[in-house]
Amino acid sequence: MESYAGLAGWAFLPSFVTNVIQSIWYSFKYPVNSGAKPAPNTPKFRRHYNRIYCGVVLAYLAYTILEVDRSTPTNAYGLLDLSFNTFSQKQLRTNFRKTSLVYHPDKVGEAGAEAFVRIRAAHDVLSNPVAKVAYDRFGPDIVTCTTCKTLKDHISRGLSSLYTYYLGTGVVLILMSVLGKGQFGRFWRFIVLAGMAALELAMVTRSEPLTLLSWIMPHRVTFEQRAILHQVFVSTFIAISQIGPILVPSKEQEKSSAKDLLQRLELLTAISNAESIGQLHGTFEVFRGDEESMGLLKRQMGIMALDARLTQDQLLNETRQAVQRRLLQRKGA
Repeated sequence: MESYAGLAGWAFLPSFVTNVIQSIWYSFKYPVNSGAKPAPNTPKFRRHYNRIYCGVVLAYLAYTILEVDRSTPTNAYGLLDLSFNTFSQKQLRTNFRKTSLVYHPDKVGEAGAEAFVRIRAAHDVLSNPVAKVAYDRFGPDIVTCTTCKTLKDHISRGLSSLYTYYLGTGVVLILMSVLGKGQFGRFWRFIVLAGMAALELAMVTRSEPLTLLSWIMPHRVTFEQRAILHQVFVSTFIAISQIGPILVPSKEQEKSSAKDLLQRLELLTAISNAESIGQLHGTFEVFRGDEESMGLLKRQMGIMALDARLTQDQLLNETRQAVQRRLLQRKGA
């Protein structure tokens, strides 16, 4: 449910927050009814919107990554206050007794029943070497496998879920490409997905956790690191698909922008022509019905048109003569 809520958040939150921030910013930056305030759909307005939108998307990306780490439940080690791979069986039994006494139903009632069950399950897993290794790599679900007896059985079962995840994700990415969705960076999306599959395969087959990931996420077991990487992958590429076309416009977008600009210019030209015609009608309206004034106006306009034509012809002749003189000078030289 939380993952669907996160996807819904990506769908509408960035644009909604951007509109709110831009509106508030304009209210402070520009006085009421200011002529300098950019109008919607103008290049300046869109430029401001895009900058705010990119900032909002990056901030939301950081929030989703931090939230998935914060919302990850406490693992078996945390429940019993144990360090990874450094505790002894004696310490495990001691911590289990202390913690179980705190949450035992006989002491705290039904309120501690769920916590007590989780604590006992954590003890059972960590006290079994095979189950502990399987738990570290694949999480609590793998421990419930009734047909898994050896570590090899657990790893085979865990790898099957790994293959299913990447196969399903690959199919979704291919469908998105075919349907024309999320085109920006689609090549790198497949490259990163393949790289992540190789990284995760190394994580679940190594006997020791990866040093770099243990340094970045020191309080997380391998299966938790894998879950966080999945969420980071999804959130990052959703963010890139939203801000990528803004930061690096494609040729199709540039053509579309040029086409929109030409359409706006045509519209403005048509409006300007209509206003000019309206002004001419208004100017000559006073002469309507006055035959003498209309005749005088026609003669004057004819004279003005003739003068303009003669002036144009004179300038044309002078230009031709100048060109001819220059050609003669070049020949003489």
